Amino acid sequence: MIERPDYSLKKRYAPPAIKLILLIAVILGFYFRSCWYDRLDLYFDINQVYLDNQTLSSVDVLFVIRNNTQMDRKESIFIKLYTDRGDELASRLTSVEIPARSQRRYRKMVENWERALYSDEELSHATVEIYKPKFF
Repeated sequence: MIERPDYSLKKRYAPPAIKLILLIAVILGFYFRSCWYDRLDLYFDINQVYLDNQTLSSVDVLFVIRNNTQMDRKESIFIKLYTDRGDELASRLTSVEIPARSQRRYRKMVENWERALYSDEELSHATVEIYKPKFF
C-alpha cells in the first residue's frame, strides 16, 4: 500500500535564534557595503577631465581613471556638465570596465542637455566621479 504525504496546512515557524542570525547577517552586509563605497575614492583615481568636440546638443568628455586595486572592475561613472555661470547643464550615468592595476583613458558623450546654451554662455567644465548609490 502507498502512503500519501501529509499536505496539511501546518505553519512551520523559524526559531528565534535563526531569525536573529539572519538579521545580524543583513545588518553586517549593509555595513560592509557602505564601507566599500566610502573607500572607493582611494581605490580609483579620476583625473585629466577635458571637454572635446562640442556641438549644439552634445559634447565629449575625456578622462583618465587609475585602478589601484588588484581586481578588474566594472564601475558606474556619473558625469556632470557645467556652464560658466555654474549651472548644471547635463548629467549622465554610464559604466566603464577598469582592468586591475592600470590607467585608462575614456571618452563618453554627454547629450540630452536640460536646456540650450544662452548666447553669452559657454561650457565651463565637467565633473566625473564614481557613482555611489544611496540606499539608506
